[in-house]
Formats: sequence, structure tokens, C-alpha cells
Amino acid sequence: MERRISRRFSTAFGLEILIPRAGILGRAKTVELQASDLSMFGVAVRAAKSDGLKKGQVVQVSLNDKTTSAIVRREETVEEVRGPITHYGLEFIRPNDDFIVKIHDITNAARRLIGEEVSEELWLRSS
Repeated sequence: MERRISRRFSTAFGLEILIPRAGILGRAKTVELQASDLSMFGVAVRAAKSDGLKKGQVVQVSLNDKTTSAIVRREETVEEVRGPITHYGLEFIRPNDDFIVKIHDITNAARRLIGEEVSEELWLRSS
């Protein structure tokens, strides 16, 4: 099922994801992943299965010094030349205003790169 709410932009920036611990003796770990596309409501990342992301899991996403929670909504493994890689779709959970402003800046930069006119828009998110 398609869950995209808004337009996504191809991006190439790194973000940190804090993956909660698994099991009784598991430890939380932070991984730095490359984002492949981004919208005001979510982000897609590519990772190895060994990174520990799972569909339905809630994680903390950090972009520079801005942080929000996200839920892993999609998990799809594809075969590539270097071996299997998994594409994950994360949906932001009630991001704060500072995080939304950071995403807005990145998506506007992506729009400029593809030659779109960027105006001062007010992004509204239903709560």
C-alpha cells in the first residue's frame, strides 16, 4: 500500500538513527545511514539487514542537531551487485517545529537543484 502523503525529493545526506535494544541483553546502537529521498513526513534509507532495523519499530532520527521519532513503515530487500540491501521507509512521528524547518530547508535546496521555483511556503501538518 502506498503511504506517501507529500512529494519526496531525491537527496544525499547522512542521518543518524538510534535503534532501540532488542531482547533482554540487547543494547541500543546508533547507525549513520544515507537518506535516498525525503519529504516533510518521512525519509527512505538503505541499510544492511545487520543494522537491526525492522518494520514496525520506533527509532530516533537525528539530522545534525535536530531529532524526532520515526516508525519503520516499509522494509524491502533487493539484490544488488555487492549483495542484498534493504530499503526502509520511515514515517516521522510528530516532529517538532525545529525538525520541520530543517527538512523544509533540505527539500527547498533539492527543489532549487532540479530547477523549481521555491517560494516562502507555510508547511502545515495535521496533528
